[in-house]
Amino acid sequence: METPRPARPKAATGRPHCLPPVLLLLLTVPVACGDTGDGAAAGAPGTLDGPDVIVNAVTEDVFTAGSVVGDRWDTFGRVASVQFDARSNLHIFDSQADHILVVGPDGSLIRTVGGEGDGPGELGDATRPIVARDGSYTVIGSSRIDFFGPDGGYVRRITLDPMTTGIVIATMALPDGRLVTSRILRFDQDDDPEEGGWPIHLFPLDGSAPELLYTAWKLPEDDDEPRVSGSAESMRMTMAAGRALEPRLDYDVLTDGRLALIDSIGYRVKLIAPDGSVTGTIGRPIAPLPVDEEIMEAERERYREQRADFLARMRGALDAGRFSMQVEREGAEGLTFAEEVPVLWSLKVDWEDRIWLGRRDPTGAGGGPIDIVTPGGDYIGTLAPEGLRTPSAFGPDGLMAYIESDELDVQTVRVVRLVALEPEG
Repeated sequence: METPRPARPKAATGRPHCLPPVLLLLLTVPVACGDTGDGAAAGAPGTLDGPDVIVNAVTEDVFTAGSVVGDRWDTFGRVASVQFDARSNLHIFDSQADHILVVGPDGSLIRTVGGEGDGPGELGDATRPIVARDGSYTVIGSSRIDFFGPDGGYVRRITLDPMTTGIVIATMALPDGRLVTSRILRFDQDDDPEEGGWPIHLFPLDGSAPELLYTAWKLPEDDDEPRVSGSAESMRMTMAAGRALEPRLDYDVLTDGRLALIDSIGYRVKLIAPDGSVTGTIGRPIAPLPVDEEIMEAERERYREQRADFLARMRGALDAGRFSMQVEREGAEGLTFAEEVPVLWSLKVDWEDRIWLGRRDPTGAGGGPIDIVTPGGDYIGTLAPEGLRTPSAFGPDGLMAYIESDELDVQTVRVVRLVALEPEG
């Protein structure tokens, strides 16, 4: 799921850190709060410059996995990610059970990959598996990268030294296998010059140093308030509330290896080639909203709702890693705010290379309309806020997977097929 951000290490910089690696990993997860844009435009209907053309999604249910019964294969611990391969198999990563469940197109279990432990073929150190279209895996951990074949068999391992290479946090790869990451946590003690944006790196799979691909834009740091006070040595850490309604960095990979990327306050999508050049932009004349007191209060309320859950996850991770530290986070009254609400909230690319762009709603939250566009600048239409949502994963032939939780926090994975997008009326 993106805005007040928890304190985080600088991506790909040399700022010294004295905090446990498990805590640093959590600190990179944004706390999602935010969305806008009223869709007003004066161009011709059916174009990027025109008004919203609402489309209705026609879908059909495929299957749902997930059970509260303890003796079934789909009794999940924590579903951290889902991904499809080209055969329409769904790969469900359960980070609590340290394994990947491979589910066929009919919803039946094909195989289980990995398991608890740190040996070859085990996923005890895994933070994220990346599934290639042929069903092979690149499994990223804090101190290693493991490779598995399409049959789930172990292939090889690259060992990483977090103190020198840092911890690579990546959720996707280029078609040639290189990882794409905007999060490399550094632990060295040299202070590098402050970078003026979000560096995005390509991480080769031969263990060599990452290569800078592109530096995305970000708002200047808010220097009036420290992000973190305390340290591991003092056994206490207090995080500042941070600045809300900042532009989000989000990106996904197109089939030709380019990145589609958002990093702006306005409505702007950049297309980044594998050599780092900007090959095109996509935009709509939808202006950001000014931040007023109503928007600020809505953001404070979202922060209050998420603060307790965030601290619980932080403390749980520290306990699991046997780190004894008291963690606190400043209350909502400590939030500062950007002057405008960024238009875009999220970006995801489906298997047809259509770009799904989530817009912010009038309060700054992430449930606004979703525009569907192509890399060539064609406008397909807009899904209304009450309509179909962007899935957790896209697959071939219109497949879409959603990670969902009920009122008891029991997780299920629901798979549907997008049959058509029909203009409203």
